[in-house]
Amino acid sequence: MSTQLKPKPTFEEFIQSCTPLLKIPELEAQMRERVRTIVKELLDFQPNTDPAKNLKQFIQKDENFLGVLLALTNLSQEKFLRLLTAQRFAAKDYRPEWKADQVYKKIKKDEQFAETIARLFLEGRTSKLLAEQVADFYLDQLSLPENWSDVIRDENIIGNVVRKKLAGEYTDQKGEYIEKIIGGFLDTLQKKYGITWAHGQVALVGKEIDYAIPSLDDAYIIIMVSYMETTSSGQTARANEQLTMYQKIIGENVRYSSKQGVFINIVDGAGWLARRSDLRKLFDGCHYCLNMRGIQQLEAIILKYVPEKYFKNI
Repeated sequence: MSTQLKPKPTFEEFIQSCTPLLKIPELEAQMRERVRTIVKELLDFQPNTDPAKNLKQFIQKDENFLGVLLALTNLSQEKFLRLLTAQRFAAKDYRPEWKADQVYKKIKKDEQFAETIARLFLEGRTSKLLAEQVADFYLDQLSLPENWSDVIRDENIIGNVVRKKLAGEYTDQKGEYIEKIIGGFLDTLQKKYGITWAHGQVALVGKEIDYAIPSLDDAYIIIMVSYMETTSSGQTARANEQLTMYQKIIGENVRYSSKQGVFINIVDGAGWLARRSDLRKLFDGCHYCLNMRGIQQLEAIILKYVPEKYFKNI
């Protein structure tokens, strides 16, 4: 760990040190095991001769299996939930949209509902009731291959189908692991120096922040973290929001010269590298911009900017 504070790099230097698709060995091992377990369950599934009953039994057997069907039909979970809402509207059920976990539980417990979902995959494209509520473009995606029960028992094919089904889970898990990595590093510094950190609302910026050092009330250092491997419509809004936070801290520093707050962006991933203008805002809109290869710099930043009275182990 280096305690020498390096100057903020140029934007190009920062980009060159980024990691587009970060590899976290523990997460990779966890996801390989998830794929292996689901594939094994799929290979063990014994089909029934009746198509509707076969599919109903399949989706009831394991909550992961519905996701496998969605992957086979190239239908996202979000779009599937929209189709269920449209189906319910066609039946004059106007209650709010169900969450994915509600659907899984209902499939498991309710035989009739499970059969309804099975028939949605088998007959949805020809349903006159659905055709009144759903555009053809979406209905055409309800195209489960006729030989789907053979496909799920083909080990050469199903592994990639399962990985596709787990893509969203993998992304979420990676975000959690990155939080663990940064939080773990700050915990190491806490043991070394006695410097605490917290997560929550900071009044000055009016936002929930990822890490405040040493506390939410005395946030000498504010850290915001964003790792993205894909682009999203919210990136520009996030970049603008964090620029506003930085400007508030700058204003407070001018107003109260005795307390100098520091705003740090930790940002990485191919999603940000693909949106250079938004990444540039994040880079410019902070005192220090770090990526996953540079989080060790937090030690030197803390030593420089946090007052000595907060250090308990020196």
